[in-house]
Amino acid sequence: MDWTRRQFLKAGFASAAVLTDEALALRTLQPVVGVDNPLEVYPERGWEQIYRDQYRYDSSFTYVCSPNDTHACRVRAFVRNGIVTRLEQPYDVARYADLDGHTATPAWHPRMCLKGYTMHRRVYGPYRLRYPIVRKGWKQWADDGFPDLTPENKTRYKFDARGQDEFLRLSWEEAYDYIARGFIAIATRYSGAPGAQRLREEGYPEEMIEEMHGAGTRTFKLRGGMGLLGVIGKYGLYRLCNSLALLDANIRGVGPDEALSGRTWSNYTWHGDQAPGHPFVHGLQTSDIDLNDMRFTKLHIQVGKNLIENKMPEAHWFTEIMERGGKIVVIAPEYNPPATKADYWIPVRPGLSDTAIFLGITKWLMDHRKYDVDFVTGFTDLPLLVRTDTLTRLRAAEVFPNYRPALLADGPSFQVQGLTSEQYARLGDFVLFDAAEQRLKPITRDDVGDRMRAKGIDPALEWKGKVTLVDGAEVEVMTLWELYKIHLRDYDLDTVAEISHAPKDLIERLANDIATIKPVAIHYGEGINHWFHATLHNRATYLPLMLTGNIGIPGSGAHTWAGNYKAALFQGSAWSGPGFKGWVAEDPFSPNLDPHAHGKELKAHAYTKDEEPAYWNHGDRPLIVNTPKYGRKVFTGKTHMPTPTKAMLFTNVNLINNAKWVYEMIKNVNPNV
Repeated sequence: MDWTRRQFLKAGFASAAVLTDEALALRTLQPVVGVDNPLEVYPERGWEQIYRDQYRYDSSFTYVCSPNDTHACRVRAFVRNGIVTRLEQPYDVARYADLDGHTATPAWHPRMCLKGYTMHRRVYGPYRLRYPIVRKGWKQWADDGFPDLTPENKTRYKFDARGQDEFLRLSWEEAYDYIARGFIAIATRYSGAPGAQRLREEGYPEEMIEEMHGAGTRTFKLRGGMGLLGVIGKYGLYRLCNSLALLDANIRGVGPDEALSGRTWSNYTWHGDQAPGHPFVHGLQTSDIDLNDMRFTKLHIQVGKNLIENKMPEAHWFTEIMERGGKIVVIAPEYNPPATKADYWIPVRPGLSDTAIFLGITKWLMDHRKYDVDFVTGFTDLPLLVRTDTLTRLRAAEVFPNYRPALLADGPSFQVQGLTSEQYARLGDFVLFDAAEQRLKPITRDDVGDRMRAKGIDPALEWKGKVTLVDGAEVEVMTLWELYKIHLRDYDLDTVAEISHAPKDLIERLANDIATIKPVAIHYGEGINHWFHATLHNRATYLPLMLTGNIGIPGSGAHTWAGNYKAALFQGSAWSGPGFKGWVAEDPFSPNLDPHAHGKELKAHAYTKDEEPAYWNHGDRPLIVNTPKYGRKVFTGKTHMPTPTKAMLFTNVNLINNAKWVYEMIKNVNPNV
């Protein structure tokens, strides 16, 4: 670019002016403070007060955040100007102690998750419901005197289109009034002989109507969802259910001896918390551990469970397995968050894949003799003899003449497990083949481990033959081990890979890891328990653990994450009173109004009857089948017979989310409620 002399001079004067202005500006700045010894002097720090003010609070309090029964994190809330401004961990788990002074370990920290940290935002957020609301159609139905729900009225009051209705705001007094009037109307409509006739006309089977025993209150179904998250509030619905006996007494004119209340819906089985295969294996309702038991696990297998996202306060126990040199294997259709932490991930197609994998691993362990002989013979039922004609265990009384039951009254079966004489009479003692003496021997429930060895019993795993019974009949018998060899013939690794779409080499790798690493634990969750093959799955997970002795030692076992079984912690005793039954089932006809009364002084009497929501989820019907050959068969017994559902009250649970066949429930079942 060519500049003229005039342009050059203009540019020079402009630059000089800028330099002059900057020089003047620099003269106004304060000189840098020289600090020879920073321990003696420091510049102005008043600006830090801004940050201190952000964390200043007027008071604080602690509470327990319980999104599920397996969390329960103690949290400290900080209050300023009457508003909770933040939530933090107290870091005090190590000070928790039981009545005997046993304390927890600091390794439980950290105890909160991101949802817990931001709970106060939900409390003060715009989507929190702060007042009662009622569906417009239901309110109109109530205002019109609760007319019969004919097909026309179901449409008029939108019982068949609840999701398309709008909600109206009520005061608390109005809400209580509508609820009470609804209770009275429904219970009255279905009480006595007229109520039974109404139910017949609506198409309910006679067995359900008989189960009503004339009480319209039996059509009320209440569920306090996962009540251990708040025993007083959540389980308060069961207390309300029990109190409906007062309503029944008023409507039917009966006394406390004949009054009946509503049905209490289960929180455990249909909901998916119950692992249905566990009682099949060991008789316990559920096998579970305290979460810090993962610290001992050297091989962690996770199936159908997401400990990273769904058990966030406990996820550190899982991830710390890596720090302790353990191995993690995840079996899942998708590369999920736990798989990102795994040593290897076994991809499978949804369905029966994981069940097939565990059965295939069991066969591999047996075929390659990669099992713990002492554990299998000493602590499992695999050596017991089974009759091939009936597929029932061979009983000692069937083989040995004049056999006398040998279970000791002071043994663990009676003294620890609570076995009754009536139960023992049905079970009897069993039979095995002694490998050392080459003959049949009787064995009791208590003859396990060292107790069995002390009697000189040496069980044979691989044996089959014919035995003569005391009645002279000859039957073929074989060990349960031999039966499993037959059962597992189809589960070679090639077939398992074909069923599951899992890579064969990964299945074999897992089998070898189970055989060579100890302790091994398999964890699965409610998702597995919702499947119709859950019983098979649960039982299959135990087989590799039984073969390798990975049961009963820290860091081992098959476990499901639920938590409702912890209700046992609230059970009663002779010295404490009826436990939480004193809350949920205090006799409404004889309440104790003394606020200082001891728990032992509460009178508990249940007017309710338990019911499984599964029947509501089955078209609100029991299991009745019209068979071509045998005619009408009722498979639901009297102990589990449901009643028609006309009122549903529940809290802290999403029944529609839990239910199968959602369209069926919304379109055909719930319009009758």
